[in-house]
Amino acid sequence: MTSRDADRTETMEPSAKDGSRAMRVAARLIGLLPTKRNLSGTDWVNAKYPGRSYPTVAAIPWTLKRTHTIQEKRIDGIRTITVRPLLGATRSHIVYTHGGIYINELARPHWWIIAELTKRTGAAVTVPLYRLAPESTYREAFPYLVSVYRDVLRTAEPDDITLMGDSAGGALAVAQAWAFREAGLPAPGRVVAFSPWFDVTATNPDIPAYDAVDPMLSVAGGVQAGLWWADGDDPRTPLVSPACAPEDLLAALPRTQIYQGTRDVCMADAAVFRDRAAAAGAAVEMKVYPGGFHVFPAFPRLPESRDVYADVAAFLGRPALP
Repeated sequence: MTSRDADRTETMEPSAKDGSRAMRVAARLIGLLPTKRNLSGTDWVNAKYPGRSYPTVAAIPWTLKRTHTIQEKRIDGIRTITVRPLLGATRSHIVYTHGGIYINELARPHWWIIAELTKRTGAAVTVPLYRLAPESTYREAFPYLVSVYRDVLRTAEPDDITLMGDSAGGALAVAQAWAFREAGLPAPGRVVAFSPWFDVTATNPDIPAYDAVDPMLSVAGGVQAGLWWADGDDPRTPLVSPACAPEDLLAALPRTQIYQGTRDVCMADAAVFRDRAAAAGAAVEMKVYPGGFHVFPAFPRLPESRDVYADVAAFLGRPALP
C-alpha cells in the first residue's frame, strides 16, 4: 500500500476542504442545487411523493447505444435493461442497482457510471428498474431482484457476477446477497458499493458532523423515504439497513469493496458496516476519499473517480470470454 493509499483509507474525518480542486469545485456547484434544502425536513418529500405520477427512467444516452448492444425484457413484469460492450467484452457481469433514496428513478448520472464501468471492465451490466417507494416497498423489490439474478445466472457463472450500486442501490447490492442465499441460489463473486446508504434510521451520533459538510444530502427527508421503503416493518431489518445485520449475515458476505467520501452523510454508517463486517470475518474493504461528496464516481472525470474506476477494474479483473 502506498502512502497515498494509506492516507485515503484511514482519513475519515468530515471535511469540506480536502480533495482535488475539481472535487471541491464540483461540490460547490452541487451545493447550489436545492436538494439538500429539500431534504432538510419532511415537508417537501411529503408534499412531492405521495400520490405523484410515477417517475420515468432517464433515457439511455445515444453514445451508449452506439457502443453497446441494448437488451430490454420484462422480468416479473418490470422493465430490466442489459447493456453489453461491442468491443472488449469480458465474462464479467454486473447487476447494477441505482440509488435515489428508494424514491427516485434511475437518472442520467447513473448511465454515466454504467458507461464507465463497461469501458473499464468489459462487463455486461444488467440494470433492474425496481419499483420505488412510496408506491412500492422492499418486500416487493427483493423477489424481483431474485428473479433478475436467476436470469443473469443463465448466461454467467456466479463468480463472474458482481452486485453493484450507489447510495440506496449500494445497500441493495449488499442485501441482495442475503436474499439470494435465502432463495438457495449460489453466491455472486463480489459486491461493490459507491457511497452506500446502510442505515435508513440515521441514528448514528456521528452523522451530524458529516451532514454539516455534505453539499447534497440531509437527514430528515431521507429518513422519511426509508420509512416508506420499510412500510411499517422495523427499518433496522437487514434488507433495509444492512449496517444493522446480525453477525451470521455479515459473515456470509461475498468479497466486498466500498468507495466512500468524507463529505457525505452516508460515511458514518459505512464505517459502522465495514467494522462490523470485518469483525464477523467478512472480506470487506472500504476506500475513503477525503473531500468526496455523495456518489462522486457519477462524475468520471474527477481525479478521485478515475482512481475508483481503476480500482474497480482491478477488483473485477478481465476474465476472457470463452
